[in-house]
Amino acid sequence: MRIELTLQDLTRVRLASEADPLAELVSSLQILQRRDAGSALFNRWRHRVRLGLGESASVLLWLCRPYTPIPPFLVPDTDEGGLEAGLAEIARTDSVCLKSALRDLPANRELPAWAAGLPDGDTAGLPKLVQALQDYFDLSLAPGWEPARAQVDADHGMRAQLLVHDGVDAVLTSLRPLVRWASPVLEVVDGIVGSCGAGGTGLVLSPTYFAVCPVIVPATAETPVRLLYPSVRQAAPSTAYGRDVRRSPDTALADLLGPTRAAALAVLAVGCSTSELAARLGVTPSAVSKHATVLRRAGLITTERDRNAVLHSLTPLGSALLEA
Repeated sequence: MRIELTLQDLTRVRLASEADPLAELVSSLQILQRRDAGSALFNRWRHRVRLGLGESASVLLWLCRPYTPIPPFLVPDTDEGGLEAGLAEIARTDSVCLKSALRDLPANRELPAWAAGLPDGDTAGLPKLVQALQDYFDLSLAPGWEPARAQVDADHGMRAQLLVHDGVDAVLTSLRPLVRWASPVLEVVDGIVGSCGAGGTGLVLSPTYFAVCPVIVPATAETPVRLLYPSVRQAAPSTAYGRDVRRSPDTALADLLGPTRAAALAVLAVGCSTSELAARLGVTPSAVSKHATVLRRAGLITTERDRNAVLHSLTPLGSALLEA
């Protein structure tokens, strides 16, 4: 998917202020239905959640299919954050917005009676939809919400520093390799063919724990495009989503790769150039190039040239190794 940004849009690029429960919820519903290698680190979580899903989950899975833009009304842009405020906003969705958001979804004759009228703009089913969203959050996300939110906050802090010191261009470039920025187009590697514009409403960047590829929430007349992108995987205690930690991830990585390459892998979680990586590691650019060659041959990073800079980013395998 290509997102075309005008000059007005670029002046309105911003980071989401905090982890968004509904953004995590809709992204996790897509991961629940994926079976690709990139989503393998969620296998334990996926198994546990599937065992507890209720009948209403079929509606949520239909609304949030993989490789499809998320219906905007499911991720409202509210002044007050949090799950409760977001669900209340969903409950207030009007008929026109509801019908517009669901017009491109495939027909599903197996929907329960309360949800059958949603594609036609029938808002009578919204209270049950809100309850289904709440039940799913309690089952799938609530058990590990605080550690997962800390992961998102860490990514937010790094991108915010980049925005302050180097500007919007640097932030958009840092989203490589799954998001490619070549002004005025942001190309998102999400398996969707097409393009959309922000219409001057801007772009909100939302780091998301439950994401293995970028997820687009299209703009509406009142809200900007939202880009939910995979947050950096920090070495951290178990998130209670099925991961068992038996030893320090930093120590384990250093044993496997060597201390400098392990440190390089952690730094590259947000992507950077050869010179930036050398400065952060305290080594020479030539030494960084040698370490990067080893990591690239192992399939842990990718390297691309962007004008006069050489940019390094983690591959899905590299991200999974940091999370292991």
